[in-house]
Amino acid sequence: MKPLLLKVKEDSGSSFDIRHEKVPYFDNPWHYHPEFELALVLKSSGVRFIGDSIEPFGAGDLVLLGANLPHYWRNEGASEEAEAIILRFRSGMWGQPFFEIPEMRLIHELLQRAGRGVHFLPRVADRVAPMLYQIVGSEGAKRLVGWIEVFTVLAEEPDFRLLSEKTFGGNRPMEDSGRIQTVLAYIQEHLTTELRLDEAADLANMNKAAFCRYFKQQTNKTFTEVVNELRIQLACRMLLDSSRDISQIGFQCGFQDVSYFNQVFKARKGMSPSSFRTMQAR
Repeated sequence: MKPLLLKVKEDSGSSFDIRHEKVPYFDNPWHYHPEFELALVLKSSGVRFIGDSIEPFGAGDLVLLGANLPHYWRNEGASEEAEAIILRFRSGMWGQPFFEIPEMRLIHELLQRAGRGVHFLPRVADRVAPMLYQIVGSEGAKRLVGWIEVFTVLAEEPDFRLLSEKTFGGNRPMEDSGRIQTVLAYIQEHLTTELRLDEAADLANMNKAAFCRYFKQQTNKTFTEVVNELRIQLACRMLLDSSRDISQIGFQCGFQDVSYFNQVFKARKGMSPSSFRTMQAR
């Protein structure tokens, strides 16, 4: 059930790895790696899992991940293409003291924050996207200069969000079978119907009590909390994209009781579904 260890291919001719990926869908499982990762989504949409954070993502999504922070991008429905620029590097790529010199103070602080995952606004993504494209096509010292330019912009940006409440990187998770991804896929595929804890436990090949403990240990959330978060995200989209009755939306998102739907929605969003729809329509 633990995230898989992803082994990033090393290139002896470069101190860091950057690639422009164009694929039918993002296919990496729930995984982690010792490298930091800067990920800019250019095309595709779905749900992004980073540590214990679960959020929707779309084009222009820019996040920085710390070492060993588990993460997983799951595409939503059919997609013609998923496209992203992924930059990965190790903290000691230029020698450990490099990030400790005075000129690198802000970047050093940014990398420390990355242990919980850092999300940047779309305007920041728009600013660094051309820089990342340029690094992809560069060689030699120009790559290093490009890296410093990108991370200077990110380090000096005051508007950002930390994603995961829990820091996972220091735990050094061991490689395992990746059963958690099977459970997450089960939740996504049955989100609008009845989800059974015993079925999820069976998929993980565990009894219910052991599954509940381990799921909480790995995601920092209970099974029900993850299910409700994903259902509320779906409800938000439906509230904005349709004029359907709120109770109908609750049922279509998998909630069997309207009052419970309202209760969970308010706990997650700080307002009722009707208030959310009214506020977003302004």
